[in-house]
Amino acid sequence: MDFAALPTKGERTRAHIVATAANLFWRRSFHGVSVDLVADAAQVNKATIYRYFADKGDLALAVVRFNGAVTIETVFASSFDIYSSPQDRLAAIFRFVYGAHETMLEESGDIYGCPIVGLALELGQDMPEIRKEAQHIFDQVENYLTIIARDAVDNNGLNQSPEMLGRTLTQLLHGAFASARLAGAPSRILDAGNASLALLGFADTQIIQQERV
Repeated sequence: MDFAALPTKGERTRAHIVATAANLFWRRSFHGVSVDLVADAAQVNKATIYRYFADKGDLALAVVRFNGAVTIETVFASSFDIYSSPQDRLAAIFRFVYGAHETMLEESGDIYGCPIVGLALELGQDMPEIRKEAQHIFDQVENYLTIIARDAVDNNGLNQSPEMLGRTLTQLLHGAFASARLAGAPSRILDAGNASLALLGFADTQIIQQERV
């Protein structure tokens, strides 16, 4: 996201704090990060954080929304903007996620999983608004994947419900994040992507090969 395009200094400061907290919560978990640490990393004082957020939980909710907006924009909307066929769109989604995991592993030596699900699982019991926001984000994800499934059903004559296929694709994506995180292996993303493509009748579509074209 282009913070410089935000109209006021206050909005830019708030967005910078959220982005900084998002990175810290993702790598260290919510409970592993103090407000003081966020302030130090963002190079603002603690009072500035409390000017924009009622408490640390309020900041976490903003982080989930931020992560959701970035994910939808950079992974799903961009794949739909660039490609028109269902197989190319689905391959692009998994290619982006795989590439992000590869970069993460190279730069930090670890894989941190899905930042949205991570916070929702950590805080969802005590902060239901975070779980609700995470569900809202994945409803959008499922909508994109259902559109892909519907086009695949039309193209390949599949005798299956697009809605059920869209939900299955969403679950495969969830599983890919978790499996890659536990194994420390980005290749698990490709496994899930290939399974997703095969499910829709596109077993011959290559995820990585398209990146080199």
